[in-house]
Amino acid sequence: MTQDIRQRLDNHPAPNRKFETALNQGKVTATDLTVERVGVSTRQIDYRFNEAKSHEGASDVAENLVRRVDYLLEPLAIIERDPAESQIQIRSQKPTQDGDSRRYYEMNVDSKGISIQRYKTTGTGRESEEIHLTRESFERVCRDLDDAAAPKGKPRS
Repeated sequence: MTQDIRQRLDNHPAPNRKFETALNQGKVTATDLTVERVGVSTRQIDYRFNEAKSHEGASDVAENLVRRVDYLLEPLAIIERDPAESQIQIRSQKPTQDGDSRRYYEMNVDSKGISIQRYKTTGTGRESEEIHLTRESFERVCRDLDDAAAPKGKPRS
């Protein structure tokens, strides 16, 4: 799987193009992906499950992600669960503070999949920012999304 992701990154066309790759449990899509020699940047990372999850299944995925994805700029934590909509929201535990602005990751998990974005907040509101990752970290995020989506009882890497 890592080789396939790496090869797709190597062959990714011009900057700011959509990136998609099918994995074992679903499909990863990165919006406006730009691939450079060492890193990548994207507006959003989406992962769609091959099979819809129940609220309990989505909750298991969210908990697994918080445990697995410990290499981003800030540690993650589940901050909200909405069982009626089968939605779980994960955010940076402690956002990065930069003067009067804060930056943080936000992941939303529901029955259909996972979305990852990065935001910057100031006194006037919040705006989406690019996610900057090394190529290795991007590959790892893709693998961790897929591994977290594996049904309970199936071996995870």
